[in-house]
Amino acid sequence: MSNRTFHADNATQQAARNAAAVQNAVNLRAIVARLLEDIDSMRQSAGLDGNEVNNHPIVLAYVSKLNSLCRMTSEREMAALQAIDQLARGEDVECEVIRL
Repeated sequence: MSNRTFHADNATQQAARNAAAVQNAVNLRAIVARLLEDIDSMRQSAGLDGNEVNNHPIVLAYVSKLNSLCRMTSEREMAALQAIDQLARGEDVECEVIRL
């Protein structure tokens, strides 16, 4: 494990503001779209590699929000992984839908 200093350049500052703003959002598609835009912007501006992107505090904040929206637990994660295997084989699946 190693540490990396992430600099607050203009792209990173804007991405941080966006990550804070989406903490109250409920539109998963819009959150993911903004995340992708912010990752592209930060990679271009700061030259981040994949490991740095995966561990960047801004990305972690977005992932935290996605986990929250999806009501992610270990059990739901395991069920989702099993379900994608079934869907990939052409099988229908039944999954719990938790309302916001």
